[in-house]
Amino acid sequence: MLKINFITSVSLLLLFFSSCRSDDYIVWIASPWQQVIQSTPPENQIEVILKSASNEYEPFRIIIHNLSDPDRSELNVTVEDLKGKNGKKISSDNISLFRAYYLHITKSSRRLQKPEGWYPDALIPFSDENLQAKPEYVAAPFSVDTGLNAEVWCDLYVPPGTDPGIYKGNVIIHSGRKRVARIPVSLTVWDFELPAQISMRSHFGKFNEASAKIAGTEKGSKKFQELERLYNKILSEHRAVPSTPENVWPEWNETDGIIDRGETGRLRELIEKSKVNAIDIPLKYYKEGPQKCKNYLQAMAKWLRNLGYLDIAYIYLEDEPNTAEEYEIVRKQGELIQSADPGIKRMCTEQTKPSKPEWGDLYGAVDIWCPLWGLYDEVTAAERLDKGEELWSYTALCQGPDGTPWWQIDADPLNFRSPFWISHKYNITGFLYWSSTYWRAYETAEGVWQSPYFRNDYWGEGMLLYPGQPAGINGFVPSIRLKLYREAMEDYEYMVLASQNGAKDEADKIVNSVVSPFQSWSNDYKDYELAREELVKLILF
Repeated sequence: MLKINFITSVSLLLLFFSSCRSDDYIVWIASPWQQVIQSTPPENQIEVILKSASNEYEPFRIIIHNLSDPDRSELNVTVEDLKGKNGKKISSDNISLFRAYYLHITKSSRRLQKPEGWYPDALIPFSDENLQAKPEYVAAPFSVDTGLNAEVWCDLYVPPGTDPGIYKGNVIIHSGRKRVARIPVSLTVWDFELPAQISMRSHFGKFNEASAKIAGTEKGSKKFQELERLYNKILSEHRAVPSTPENVWPEWNETDGIIDRGETGRLRELIEKSKVNAIDIPLKYYKEGPQKCKNYLQAMAKWLRNLGYLDIAYIYLEDEPNTAEEYEIVRKQGELIQSADPGIKRMCTEQTKPSKPEWGDLYGAVDIWCPLWGLYDEVTAAERLDKGEELWSYTALCQGPDGTPWWQIDADPLNFRSPFWISHKYNITGFLYWSSTYWRAYETAEGVWQSPYFRNDYWGEGMLLYPGQPAGINGFVPSIRLKLYREAMEDYEYMVLASQNGAKDEADKIVNSVVSPFQSWSNDYKDYELAREELVKLILF
């Protein structure tokens, strides 16, 4: 009997392995949190095993390694419905496929010390939504050179209201009618749902005039307005909040006051449909005179208060003040805004500990502190929280001590996850990223795709989205880095839900088991996965 069982088990195992390997290809599965470049050797993970709440994305990566196909066959990928018990299913329509586009990184981003190689970043959608004629880059069919990898990123979305349980299906890799590999997919759906509203407030920049030029349009045109809508949409879908577009702010003058020509409706749509949770009021008329600026701010605060949105509004003060004179500008801006209406919050991209004692401090001028990860000061940050102020954080370039998370294409993926576990540890409730489409250094959209290189030192800095034209897309192509941010935000929702369920102390212990300060955090993605499952126990308790 034992012999029969052993032979049967070996036969099943060989059948399972053969489903993921052909004479010419090895197909394997990578975590989103692994760094897999085009030359990474194959691993032996050949089954997709996922666990998720509803209203959550759970991605996986299919890596297709060409062993010995000199003809570079054209490959494609299809997905099946995931089936559960009692006829329940998650439709294949909820699995979005993207082919990863590789960039040749010839010199590592400053301070990262990564090897030269082809790194994946842009994700070309398989979907033909918004597809234009004759794109330069297509998702499928695709080929891969011998000895190298191709990658297909799979976004599995678990719709709200999905019944808990186990769902199973397959992903098929094929060349024409020939099956190259069959990948089993098993999804466990937990009995809770992520909130539609985003808990972490954020600011990811706006679609601006320089970006519009690369996208082939001009600010103010109908095409610009459509691209701005798509820009806001794609960021919001990834739990990232764009900077508030100009067209939601009404005109104001000293004679007529607020002149609303439909801005109320546009602002309501942005907040209530796109789930925007932070709006930045433009600081207008400041250079024209304090009284005019004050009158404008009073009118704007009254308008927002009547709409019920003043509590999520703020003004972005002098950016990154780094001289005594700039510190004084922040103090004057803060004083003016406070005198106009104390309900308007003031945000500054500066750490809570003054840069230099001789400059003085910014206490009393700032309500929302937004320090660099590398300049976070635990003691003074805690003091500001005790005063009822807020903490955000931001990243730019590769600043700060070694160990600080940095956001370049060639950075390890956990650099995009750990900061938000650390944020929960320190009660940081907002995040700022200075730009998502900093394309102004390029003359064409193709140039952005070929070398998204900021100041010849930082790969992908300020560019979380790619212009859609080279891929035939009317809009934008997401980066892997934006997907990783979304996943980190879903982690953050787990921490918030566990804390709200009366288990804040226990949730804090779980978070502290994987992260400490911004320079001390686990580099093993499995630690975060185990901690995530511990948080689930607190949510379901």
